Amino acid sequence: MPATYEFWLTDDTGRRMGLLTNCTFFSYSRSVNGFGTFEIGLPYRVVRDKLHPIFQPDWRIDVWRSPETGYPMRREQIYLLRMYKIYTREKDGVQIIVYYARDPKDLVNRRWVIQAAGTSYTRKTAAIDDMMKEIVREQTLYGSAVDVDGVSAPERAWPEAEWSVQEDLTLGPSVTHNFAENNVLDVLKSLRDASFELANRSTANAKIYFDVVATTGLYTDDEILQENDASIFILDENGTDAILAEISGTANGKIGFRFETYAGLRGIDRTTGLVFSVENNNLEAPYYSKSHFDENNSVIVKGFGRGDSRLWDVVDGDTITLSRWNRVETYKDASTEPDQDKLADFAYEPLNKNAPREELSAVFLNTPGSEDTPRSLYGLDWDMGDLVPVEYAEQRWNVEIDIVYIAQDENGVETITGRSNINASDQT
Repeated sequence: MPATYEFWLTDDTGRRMGLLTNCTFFSYSRSVNGFGTFEIGLPYRVVRDKLHPIFQPDWRIDVWRSPETGYPMRREQIYLLRMYKIYTREKDGVQIIVYYARDPKDLVNRRWVIQAAGTSYTRKTAAIDDMMKEIVREQTLYGSAVDVDGVSAPERAWPEAEWSVQEDLTLGPSVTHNFAENNVLDVLKSLRDASFELANRSTANAKIYFDVVATTGLYTDDEILQENDASIFILDENGTDAILAEISGTANGKIGFRFETYAGLRGIDRTTGLVFSVENNNLEAPYYSKSHFDENNSVIVKGFGRGDSRLWDVVDGDTITLSRWNRVETYKDASTEPDQDKLADFAYEPLNKNAPREELSAVFLNTPGSEDTPRSLYGLDWDMGDLVPVEYAEQRWNVEIDIVYIAQDENGVETITGRSNINASDQT
């Protein structure tokens, strides 16, 4: 049996406004390291007749999925609406409205580190996971968010009861990092990349991942959706082919968000289980590539000073020796770093970001299995962030599934694709 889905439209607090039905197509992605995205197409006349207004920024789509009959539905992701468009379908002239959304990591993308360089807000020494949380607290958390001068700024904080930050766990390696006048999401990615580089240098260092996840509570009685509230359009029990299902008189889960970090792996280690390969009939359209086009393996870091007095350091990566011609330099400015003994630390990010890129991409089949095919159900046997064994091109890798794409077209055909970018150190 095919997978089943529910798409709940909610307001910007997470209160359910109704179940989206009659969709013509949908697609969404779940991502470990970037934005997950969502889009859904619906007949515009149905939406216009039943929903007023038809769009507000940060309304949400709450996505639920069951992989197969007999398995309970689980929440895949919540997405924040940011755009819509209307077009006329060529084959029949029907107007279609398409909603577009991003996952909640967009909330940390909406803040910048605005305090002055050299302050405790823009230069920190701490375990990478704890530093991430401290930055998020100071730029987004009610009671902790501050303005340019470090003065409490509740207007910069997300709603008090709906946004939280996980407690410090101190699981990552300790670093010193400068990030004045940088986007918060970019800083978090930089710290994540630094943890990956340090983990490659020593197994004693844990990779650090981050995410923004949904949290739920309950509304009080006076917050329950009511049919006599003219600001919320809800059909009664007699409504037919409705976008908005009858939900008045029922308490809704209030959905907030929490910033969290993960050490070692975002998902589950499944390397001792199911092997994905063409021979096992659970891997389609694989390709493997390795590219040195964008490689940088020698970083020249310059500190403060002028002319001959300016301090500098050079950090080389291991791949320089792969060829007599393979020294590929790049430059990193560290003039704002007051501790000039730490210039080498600035090289880790570009070395990791611009390392030789190995990519293994394939369609991980979503199937209940058969006599000749092992069961490989998405959401049960493999998932976003999991570490799975893959055999292809006479090689074997333990591969992290970085991104999962899920789509269903106008003919009801479901496609699921897992994508992974692998490093040479992952090969077994």
